[in-house]
Amino acid sequence: MHIHSSSCYSRDYEKSEFFDALTGGDLDVVAVTDHNSVDVKLLSELQGVLAKENKTLIGGVELNVKLHPDTIKQYNLTLGKGSKGEYFHAIVWFSMEDAEAMAQVVTHLFEKRLLAEKGAPSDGKPAIQPQSPKSFSKMTEGKAIFLEEFQKEAAAIPHFFIPHENKDRSLSSYLPNNCQANLDYKDRLFYYSHAMAVEGGSKSRKSISTGMAEELETTVAALFFSDAKTTEEIGSRFTWIDFDGDLESLLLAISDPESRIKTSDEYPELPQTNTGSFLESVSFNTRVNGTTDDDRPVTLYFSPGYNGIVGSRGSGKSMLACLLANKGVDTYSRFVDADSVKFKMQDGVSTSNRPKCLYLGQGELEEIYRSGKYEQIPFLDEHISPLKERAKKGSGEAADRLETWLNLGERLLEAFCAKYPSGLQRINHLDAAVPSGITIEEPPLPAGDASQVAKAKDSLNVIDDKLKAASEAIGSIEFNASYPEDNTLFEALEAETRAIQNDVEAVIKRIERFSDGLGKVDPSWFSRREELVSLFSETLNTANNASGSTMLAQYQKQTKATATFLDDLLSLRISLKHVDEEAQTAYERMHKPIDPVPLQNGDEPIEVSLFYEDDSTYDDKRANLLGASSSKDLQALAEAFLRQADRRRMHRLFDGRKFKSCSSRDLGSHYKKYFELAKTTICAAGCLKTQIKIDEKPIDDMSPGTKAQALLKLFLNDSVASGRWAYVIIDQPEDNLDVATIKDFLIDRLKQLKLNVQFFVVSHSAPVIVNGDARTVIVCNNDDNGISYVSGPMNEKSIKQSIADVLDGGERYLKMRLNKYNFQVGDHS
Repeated sequence: MHIHSSSCYSRDYEKSEFFDALTGGDLDVVAVTDHNSVDVKLLSELQGVLAKENKTLIGGVELNVKLHPDTIKQYNLTLGKGSKGEYFHAIVWFSMEDAEAMAQVVTHLFEKRLLAEKGAPSDGKPAIQPQSPKSFSKMTEGKAIFLEEFQKEAAAIPHFFIPHENKDRSLSSYLPNNCQANLDYKDRLFYYSHAMAVEGGSKSRKSISTGMAEELETTVAALFFSDAKTTEEIGSRFTWIDFDGDLESLLLAISDPESRIKTSDEYPELPQTNTGSFLESVSFNTRVNGTTDDDRPVTLYFSPGYNGIVGSRGSGKSMLACLLANKGVDTYSRFVDADSVKFKMQDGVSTSNRPKCLYLGQGELEEIYRSGKYEQIPFLDEHISPLKERAKKGSGEAADRLETWLNLGERLLEAFCAKYPSGLQRINHLDAAVPSGITIEEPPLPAGDASQVAKAKDSLNVIDDKLKAASEAIGSIEFNASYPEDNTLFEALEAETRAIQNDVEAVIKRIERFSDGLGKVDPSWFSRREELVSLFSETLNTANNASGSTMLAQYQKQTKATATFLDDLLSLRISLKHVDEEAQTAYERMHKPIDPVPLQNGDEPIEVSLFYEDDSTYDDKRANLLGASSSKDLQALAEAFLRQADRRRMHRLFDGRKFKSCSSRDLGSHYKKYFELAKTTICAAGCLKTQIKIDEKPIDDMSPGTKAQALLKLFLNDSVASGRWAYVIIDQPEDNLDVATIKDFLIDRLKQLKLNVQFFVVSHSAPVIVNGDARTVIVCNNDDNGISYVSGPMNEKSIKQSIADVLDGGERYLKMRLNKYNFQVGDHS
């Protein structure tokens, strides 16, 4: 947009070289800005050449400009020192239709300047002979025209005036910034002038554009151009401008430079990253009067960035959003044929298959914060879903461990009851005096010997049967040679087999003889010894009974049994206490399976934590199963064992309502019921919930408006532009948002994200559509002929009028509002 042609005195390349550089380069739109001269003939020829390459030419000129002495005096301005205060450079853009008119203005003003230097009267006949454009440009070197005169003569020609900054002959060198009067004058020069911008790229953006936005609430675009000295340098520095190649759409781009203008010193590659993968168009048939008799085809074309959808209520805005998302289209069957919907991606073919998209319907944010299902927001879902899986796994493992401990407690009680089936071991025998008798301890008596003979005879009979079977098996083995060479081998094998058979039969005969001998042993041989042992035992018992020693033995036995019971009871209580502690630990782990996870959403710290809706403690759950008179822990189960003789007292240790069916049953039934209820209530974690904290404040504690703002920020996280979705649809995001949030967050966020992902935003808000800088606007209408749609850029006359009518109440009311504000320079300060 700032290139000098071969007709400029400052460049020495030929016209053919210049044309080739432009047609072979990557620039889509160029502006020829020769020094103080407009070569209309060259521009016209170049326009035709570029058109064949689908490139656009904008007319231009680079002027040497200065202020009139009267202006300098009136505003008390201070010029730069030395040559810096002579003049500054400014680029002027205009349409090719106005090239001839602008050429006349520029030529006339510089001829006037040249004549004035020669002392010739300005109203006389021209004293300057016709020159070639290059010669004329050379004549103006170092000469400057008055800005006031240019503004006056070019007022009827639509144009842009772009002063140099951060380079030679800059405006700030001409009017230095160290003088407040200079600053005030330059503020007036720029303020509310829609055709204003400066050159200088990121340096000008930081030093001028940002300051103008912060101090004066206005916008000044900072542009960046190559100003090439050679043809090789053409296009080496450039500006990305999102416009349609004409001055009217350029005005729209310059009015919102943060959204539409990027310079190559900061963005060497195309800022719009999704130009190869976006929804180019959608087509469908609308219906009139709810019938299929008069379907009307509609095709809407979209931009890869931000597409706004506007219209009055009932005009089909949300229907279009649902159609793009392919959600709930059947509810609009009276207005659109769902089967006719076709999607076309960039350079693709039309298909009924909807591209992958992200949809936020009207009121969905409100439903999300009402239901607490924060995982419906993609950024949170990326973290919450894995966390929930981990939490469920951790809770499940803890629940299994909890159930294991409860099972252990149940088995301990079952084992204790089995060991002491009669219940409590009483110690009232200790109330009596200890018996004083002497007891002779009976030695262990050996078993009788007669049984060993009978057992041996039985074993020999078994062996005999098995050996006879073995003998028969060996007898079945035969070796008969079929060939003479095998005779010697087989004769040896046959001899050995017969020898084994003979040995087995010899053992059988020996066993039979031994068994017969055992059968002849006289049992009376052993009876005398057994009679003597029996007599000894009877004599010992008679002696002990006669001396009272049996009572002492019983006393001691009962005391030992009681001591054992008390030791076992103490061990049971200690074990139940340990079981209770481990079960409580497992329960707490089950209800807090993972630690909170810190995240970052831009500059805001986020904390995601999971919790269970039931916040009852382990003690609460356990106490709910036990009676009011119990100890409210597992020791109550040991106490129930001690009370089992009185079933009513035992039953009162348990919750009467939950154990009503066990009121007349034994202790075992109560234990079984207790652990059944414990496993179903204590081991059940309940429903897992999500808590989100933003900057340490829980979302659930926020007001509805603040909550909607917070969730929208999370929804519009950078992850939406990760390439996972082809486009994002948002239906009326301004709901529940105040104006400040729309201005400070939503608009800026849409401008940031639209460079990487396509957006469709349905809105009734002028700031969202206009200030948000929708590249394409779809206007929805509903009249007697049914629902209709029109799409186009914001600067298109019909689209612009529709936006003003729908969002601002019409052009008259919009102007009335601006007139009431009547903003002036300095109001902001």
